[in-house]
Amino acid sequence: MISKNEIKRIRSLHNKKGRKEAQQYIVEGEKSVREAMHAGGHLVSLYVLETASIDILEQGQLIAEKDMKQISAFTSFSPALAVLKMTESNVDYERLSKQKVLALDGIRDPGNLGTIIRTADWFGISTVLLSSDCVDIHNPKTLQATMGSFLNVDVIQGELHEMIGQLQKHNPNFQIYGAVLNGEDSKVINGSPRPGLLIIGSESHGISAAIQELCTMRLTIAGKGKAESLNASIAAAVLLSDWTTN
Repeated sequence: MISKNEIKRIRSLHNKKGRKEAQQYIVEGEKSVREAMHAGGHLVSLYVLETASIDILEQGQLIAEKDMKQISAFTSFSPALAVLKMTESNVDYERLSKQKVLALDGIRDPGNLGTIIRTADWFGISTVLLSSDCVDIHNPKTLQATMGSFLNVDVIQGELHEMIGQLQKHNPNFQIYGAVLNGEDSKVINGSPRPGLLIIGSESHGISAAIQELCTMRLTIAGKGKAESLNASIAAAVLLSDWTTN
């Protein structure tokens, strides 16, 4: 049995304001819930349907389908929903300045953001920086699209130009690559061992002018057709493949 007040509280986590105030967020789906628990996520509560897998069922609070429907952020709800406590990431710029890092500027579609985080995880990128106007990492649709990869990648949101400044302060030779429509062929970074930051902007607006000014190199994915641009998540996959393949 779940109370009306608890249902109301969980529903408040569907929006950014509610998540920020409570410092909590929800994860849905047995796979993601299971991975969150295995990764040591700070579990606040777990709600399950009787159709959930035994390992999940034994650890959660059994509720009715009508209640799961009310607390789920999705029309097609799953048998498991977890409420997790947010944790703060301490940014170690000294460490990051020696690595390959991905940054996203103005990505507002939660599905795109989640897919890019999953792609970054695939290519071994351990940190993703988000501009302040990117969609919230804890948006339920974003987390669902990561397919559990949000647990493997540190995602830090803030003022992107300030974070770039810190990286360059700790490593004056730190490269800042920006994905644009009129830059150098992206193949120039194939297998580059040098640490740096790869910035992807939104499909509609690209990288902001202020951030472009900070780029030490502008990159373009060569195309052969008539399409004006690539989807941001596709562009990220192509560039990360070039950048991380030896």
